[in-house]
Amino acid sequence: MSSALSSTSASSSSAASSATPAPCAAPRWVRRTASIGAAWASTLALFALWALCTRSAPDTRALPSPGEVAAAFVALRDEGVLWPSVRVSVLRVLAGLAVGVALAVPAGVVSGASRIGGAIIDKPVHMLRAIPFPALAPLLIVMLGIGEAMKITLIAVGAFALVYVNVRDGVRAIDPGLIELARAYRMPQHVVFTKILLRGVLPQFMTGLRFAITVSWIALVTCETVNSSVGIGYLLTRSQQFFRTDQMVLCIVLYAALGLLSEWIVGVLERLLRTRG
Repeated sequence: MSSALSSTSASSSSAASSATPAPCAAPRWVRRTASIGAAWASTLALFALWALCTRSAPDTRALPSPGEVAAAFVALRDEGVLWPSVRVSVLRVLAGLAVGVALAVPAGVVSGASRIGGAIIDKPVHMLRAIPFPALAPLLIVMLGIGEAMKITLIAVGAFALVYVNVRDGVRAIDPGLIELARAYRMPQHVVFTKILLRGVLPQFMTGLRFAITVSWIALVTCETVNSSVGIGYLLTRSQQFFRTDQMVLCIVLYAALGLLSEWIVGVLERLLRTRG
């Protein structure tokens, strides 16, 4: 009798627990809004900390306030050098990034799909990754001059290595059984390339592209401070010569904003490719 009662109570308790609804997740728009709000809150907190540090600093010339940097923005805009410099810097990054990616993707595919290709390409690329950008700049100036070719080449070199490594690793991570199965069913080569290879490499490629964009902006700073007459780096060098710390900080903020914008664009592109894929 007692065993029957215990079994009945156990079954009723289990039924009650199963009938208890699981906590539902917040809607997607709520999570999205919370994420955006947190990002803006952290940014505003950073600017508030900046303003607080400038007020407590003994010498305001060393660290200008956000208001002084905003005034420098207006002054350079009215001078007519701000937007042309931003436009030229963005075009340099885009050109160098395009060249680096265009060379890195096929090299990474060959290296990842073939042992011989990997043996031929891997070592030179790893040696190239170990060379810092300032060491390459003087050699490129001698070889290509101080024009746009040198700047685009320096950016392309930095972008190439990062995209190459990620594409190579993405190709090597693809299950060989999928390719063998596609060959067994005699799928066309373009179908194998688009449906298996590209889809398998895409996550690694986007990771490499994110790192490559960051390195491209770093390389831009290096090449624009070498005999450049236009660009954000030129404005940075000019402001340093005249000890205009407000313009120096403005150039740093511009680099940060453009880097953040680049990251956002890559994120949007990645979501679009995943949705369509």
